[in-house]
Amino acid sequence: MALKKQNPVNQDVEDSIDYLNLLVTSGLALGEVADSDELLNMMAETAMNMGNCEGCTVYEADEGLLRFRLTRNRVLESRGVKAPLKNYTVPIDLKTAAGFVATSKKPLNIPDVYNLPPESPFSFNPSFDVMTNYRSRSMLVIPMCDSRGNVLGVLQLINHLVGENFSGDVTPFPQRVEAYLKALSSQCGVVMRNIRMAEELKKSRIETVKKFVKASEYHDTDTGGHIERMSRYSVLLYRELGFDDSSCEVMRLASMLHDVGKISTPDAVLKKPGRLTPEEFEIMKLHTVKGYEVLRGADSPFLDMGATIAYTHHEKWDGSGYPRKLKGEDIPPEGRVVALADVFDALCSRRVYKESWPIDKVFEELRNCSGSHFDPQIVEIFFDNLDEILEIKAQFPASDPPTTAVPSPAAKVEAQTETTAAPASEVQAEIKKAS
Repeated sequence: MALKKQNPVNQDVEDSIDYLNLLVTSGLALGEVADSDELLNMMAETAMNMGNCEGCTVYEADEGLLRFRLTRNRVLESRGVKAPLKNYTVPIDLKTAAGFVATSKKPLNIPDVYNLPPESPFSFNPSFDVMTNYRSRSMLVIPMCDSRGNVLGVLQLINHLVGENFSGDVTPFPQRVEAYLKALSSQCGVVMRNIRMAEELKKSRIETVKKFVKASEYHDTDTGGHIERMSRYSVLLYRELGFDDSSCEVMRLASMLHDVGKISTPDAVLKKPGRLTPEEFEIMKLHTVKGYEVLRGADSPFLDMGATIAYTHHEKWDGSGYPRKLKGEDIPPEGRVVALADVFDALCSRRVYKESWPIDKVFEELRNCSGSHFDPQIVEIFFDNLDEILEIKAQFPASDPPTTAVPSPAAKVEAQTETTAAPASEVQAEIKKAS
């Protein structure tokens, strides 16, 4: 018995329903995406399904250029071939199909890229096909715009297939597919703009934090390097304690604020040329309380965590720290993590009042202080991830302080309170001068 052929009108209706379902589903999913790479992967997968095609390339507009962000091709993937286009760019002009679309903000539906009309302002570059032994034919190129009409990128689909499950002959992209893909591209453009704005805000926030830290520790000639290293050590340890990526990103910013309370410490204490009195040392210790008071109560995850870290990073596992003499797990994990990260970097770094310790001496000190100054679990995590710790240390080398600088007694006190065991005799004498 012969199968009854599907009525073309009914088929169009079913296809339209499928496309609308894809748009609704992708729209809901894209609204929850906060990462640009995840967005691009989701967009490419949805576009290829909607276009029933072999390949998809996503370009991102970047200062007059279109930069390849993602290339997918089912045929090449089945061969185990990866497209070598990661750092490739094309200008936004009329010489290429993608550049033409970004310039005109109008889609292109090309039946065969090797047979362009003579009057076409752009040409097709076959180098990718030659490089990968592939044959591009039909192409649909769509601008990706935000709600204001600004071009954020270009979506390019290759080789529409008439058969189901990505099989059959290559044909031009149908007009109805073009319409739905334009809607998908618009969705992605809006989300991409929001992600860009969030990323720009994030960069601005990081720079603001760094400037704030610099202002609070202006007496320290190596603040920048110390902050970069210490925050990365903290993130590594925090992640290994079991916290997720989102929490670790908060830690990265919050840990930079650990000594922000020093901005309220009087110059008479910070810049005193001689030994601090016990009363002055008590004033110095107040930077933990002042930092907490400055940062607390803000409607911001990283400022909230920063307040906790500022308040607790000088507490010690055995209860001998300050300002509240918290003990063991009464100290928040954020404070315990930064305590170790801060001390490790301080001991490894040269200061105007001391030389850097030999690395084996630093390791010995951390082990000796496990269970007294530091949480033993965090010390164990530190040594379990020593290779990565040393990579961070090498990535952000410390700069030598000026030899003519006057030693800061406040910095000496900080060194004194960072560790409980004595270093080599010469360094020990330097630290005792500040005690």
